[in-house]
Amino acid sequence: MDRKRILVSGGGIAGLTFAIELKRHGFEPLVIEREKGLRAEGYMMDFFGTGWDVASRMGLTEPLRAIRYPIDAGEFVDADGHVYAQFPVDRVRQALDNKYVYLRRPDLERVLAERARGVGVEVRYGTSLAALEDRGDAVFVRFEDGMEDAFALVVGADGVHSRVRELAFGPEPQFARFLGLYVAAFHVPSDGFSIGHKVMLYEEVDHFAFLYPLSERQLDATFVFRHVAMEVPHRDRIGLLRNIFRDRGWIIPKVLAAYTGKEPVYFDSVTQIVMPQWHRGRVALIGDACGCLTLLAGQGSHMAMAGGYVLAQALARHDDHEAAFVAYQNFLKPHVDKRQKDAARFARLFVPSKNSREWLRRLFIRLFFNPLLIRIGFRYFGAKSVLAGAQ
Repeated sequence: MDRKRILVSGGGIAGLTFAIELKRHGFEPLVIEREKGLRAEGYMMDFFGTGWDVASRMGLTEPLRAIRYPIDAGEFVDADGHVYAQFPVDRVRQALDNKYVYLRRPDLERVLAERARGVGVEVRYGTSLAALEDRGDAVFVRFEDGMEDAFALVVGADGVHSRVRELAFGPEPQFARFLGLYVAAFHVPSDGFSIGHKVMLYEEVDHFAFLYPLSERQLDATFVFRHVAMEVPHRDRIGLLRNIFRDRGWIIPKVLAAYTGKEPVYFDSVTQIVMPQWHRGRVALIGDACGCLTLLAGQGSHMAMAGGYVLAQALARHDDHEAAFVAYQNFLKPHVDKRQKDAARFARLFVPSKNSREWLRRLFIRLFFNPLLIRIGFRYFGAKSVLAGAQ
């Protein structure tokens, strides 16, 4: 078996980063993705720190800077729409030495997909795994369409609900750590309730919402709510959200009423994946498949890119895949473990509860975005790259 031939399951941020770097080092990756094309759903995120470092090493910062949304400031509002804290986006950029952009997860995936095509990475959309068998000298796989093949290695980059992890390590529940929250994100036309060129953040007990302008006529809405069960019925996702947020204030009911049904909806529990071992035999995991942080850490895409980058470098440096897998895990897992613990603690504070002290939350928010303290605040959320000083 040619050691250069590697199957990458998952054509998202982690998988594409990994495949691009593999190709650069002379490997022949094949990426499979169960979706029929690039995903459209996903929430807006702040991109900086480790993610920016990896993007810089890959020569991708310019196309990322070219992604523009009409966002000049951020405001926190109460149920009556009164602003109690605000900050200019330029203050955030300055705190992060201008290595920062607002973008959506699909934006980052698109930039990576364009680079993957440019360097000749083969990506098969609409393809997923049905079975795999590690026979010691190679991994034999069967795809859902019945086709079979063999690879030197298989790497699962297929997210929280990883098929590779299920086949090679076992069912998801043993690795899942539910943080008591759910998140949903989608686009709506903003006619009648324009928020201008600002990201608006709204919170009430057990509820949180982010609104971002995508254009003059469309905005991205992200909702987070507390729920005691890891599984909730969500066949009608918008109907569920309308019911949960029906008595909220400000413009929240109007935003939910404005959903047209044409845009895809991202909906999932806020659940971490915690594993003692990220590799087994000739199979390894990267990104959310083995170390999901959740959006509460604010670094999920960053660490997904780091996982793909670090594992590719390790495979390029080691002739033995086992040594490469060990080096990859030993380097990155301590960083992921720390960020998972931080996110789990933060989950109890992120969405206000009935025991929250409103005046204290608002004081903390004002202090965090204070021009004298903001740089210190972002250190907690990963302003320093985990790859700092590494080759």
